Amino acid sequence: MLRQDTIAALSTPFGLSGIGIIRISGPGALETARRIFKPSNKNCSWESHHLYHGDIVSTGGQTILDEVLISFMRKPNSFTGEDIIEINCHGNPLIIGSILTQLQELGCRLARPGEFSERAFLNNRMDLSQAEALAAMISAKSGKAYAMGLSQLKGSLTKEIENLRSLLIDALAGLEAAIDFTEDTSREKIPEMPPQIDQALECMQLLLSSYRAAKAYTEGVNVVITGKPNVGKSSLLNALTGRKKAIVTDIPGTTRDLITDTIHIGGIPVNLMDTAGIREPQNLIEKEGISLVWESLADADVVIIMLDVSKPLTDEDRIIIDKNQSGNIIVAMNKIDLPPAWEMEANEHLLPPGAKMIHISAKAGTGLDHLKRTLIDLSGSDENINTGRAMITNLRHKLAIEKAYKNIQTAKESIVHGMSAEFAAFDLREALDNLDEITGKKINDEILDKIFSSFCIGK
Repeated sequence: MLRQDTIAALSTPFGLSGIGIIRISGPGALETARRIFKPSNKNCSWESHHLYHGDIVSTGGQTILDEVLISFMRKPNSFTGEDIIEINCHGNPLIIGSILTQLQELGCRLARPGEFSERAFLNNRMDLSQAEALAAMISAKSGKAYAMGLSQLKGSLTKEIENLRSLLIDALAGLEAAIDFTEDTSREKIPEMPPQIDQALECMQLLLSSYRAAKAYTEGVNVVITGKPNVGKSSLLNALTGRKKAIVTDIPGTTRDLITDTIHIGGIPVNLMDTAGIREPQNLIEKEGISLVWESLADADVVIIMLDVSKPLTDEDRIIIDKNQSGNIIVAMNKIDLPPAWEMEANEHLLPPGAKMIHISAKAGTGLDHLKRTLIDLSGSDENINTGRAMITNLRHKLAIEKAYKNIQTAKESIVHGMSAEFAAFDLREALDNLDEITGKKINDEILDKIFSSFCIGK
């Protein structure tokens, strides 16, 4: 599906740099280059995948805008599957802006975010999961996340989805043969269970089980630090990040908003969030801050409940513990460098089920290594994870596979209960449609627009 217009955009980050790359894609790319580029060598043959040296000039040819290297990638052997020109100019925003202005005067349209990748998908240069992998590689927060994205770009997930499709198509063929057979008989035959159904379910379970570990490396672990005012939440954030990210005072309610920062522990991005102290709000601003705390706690992968051992346990402490009874909980007993006012061991019945209790001093740094190790243990990550195998790293893919898995289970139950093969066949077709959403074989334009609009401009 070739587009009729020609687009242009800066493909490198905007700002001062040694080199900036401007990409042009579309049917008018080569003609545009011929009009704006003055080669050093008069015999510029515009051979595909070669670099040429020369100047970018204004449309009138009177003004030299920059000395550049330019390359031409002829369709279909280019990133987008269209003719592509790449201009390697000097990375000054003034130069880049002047070249882009000239390109617009010559009829190019500024590309939308992700439009180059969208054209690559529409022209069958990559499937949708590979396009998403490319975006994931660019924004990777860890080395393993980059490796997973690269593996997916090379087709690891695509091959697994195609394997699943083959299993379902084989199972569907057997069921449809049974449907055709029953039309010629007076008595309906109960279909046999195709072996491919259990094989597909097993493959899907393996894929789905990879999501949690992969998510730890690709999206990071969301950690919310909560507790009543003045228990040391901001001090802990500052100690873990190694810098003064949050203001620390003895005045209750100093932290009104959510303060976030990301650190890396063992190659895993840990997204820390310091929150307002939970108590009866003293004003409207504090009330809004505490409301944000409860919202953030619901989305946390790990919650750190901070308690101050130097002061007696209060009703505010108990309320916070009572409202965090499920999920991955760490109870951080802070200020162990001060004389204790109570012993948590005598109040262990108050702890949420399965909570990890750690004694720390955020101010002195005591116990922080133990806290970090516990965070990683609760993240679901696996340091021995095989980044080269097919994995689910994208929530959209996970939801699609879950729907397909449910379709196949329903088909299996239909066969087990002796229902007509038509019912199972219908559910298997639904499963195929859900798998095709991952690779983009079947997907609506609204979802496509949403996916590619999240990409950066120039990619």
